Amino acid sequence: MLDALPRLLPAFWVTIEVSAISLALAMLLGLSCGTARAFLAKRNPLTWLMDAYVGLVRCTPIIVQIYAAYLLLPKIGMRLDVFWIGVIALTFNSAGYQIEIARAAVQSISKGQTEAATSLGLGWWHTIRLVVLPQAFKRMIPAVTNEMSHLVKASAVLSVISLFELHKAATALQATSFKFVELLAVQAMLYLPLILGVSRIARYLETDVFGFEGKTETVDIR
Repeated sequence: MLDALPRLLPAFWVTIEVSAISLALAMLLGLSCGTARAFLAKRNPLTWLMDAYVGLVRCTPIIVQIYAAYLLLPKIGMRLDVFWIGVIALTFNSAGYQIEIARAAVQSISKGQTEAATSLGLGWWHTIRLVVLPQAFKRMIPAVTNEMSHLVKASAVLSVISLFELHKAATALQATSFKFVELLAVQAMLYLPLILGVSRIARYLETDVFGFEGKTETVDIR
């Protein structure tokens, strides 16, 4: 196990990189689309499009989405390294869930908040940015933390397209050393602090930065 650890650390760094980039892109896409979805009419074509996208992500396994990205992107002229194919696949998957997280958080804010902001002369954009999103973001943190943990663990599936991340590197060592249980244990030892670190950062944001302990808060817009 000690001999294998230095050989797994570069692949572990690849896992961190692909997860971090995918998460940042998915959060940006999920927050923007989810916020828009919360205010769009049900009969708006964009609503149908986003609902179809969310349904596709929820109803198909992530391994199918990864294979689809790997096989279909070259057919439309996007010949990318497997690292970036993995980023696209993970972003596609995570954004589908984060759109619903953002939509639910935004819609949970009392309409009285937006009505009060409008009555004080705030435009739509300023109402969203200064009144709605600060409250919605607090409520999103627990669900986004769960999605972050899922994304990091889902990165192991990228081994099917030969991305040399942690699981792929461990599998390669298993094939030559036949130390299956030991290398599974090393993987667990590396994934565990990463997931716990993600949860700790989210907890820090929730309690120390925002001072939010799970209770509903409102913004004083006077």
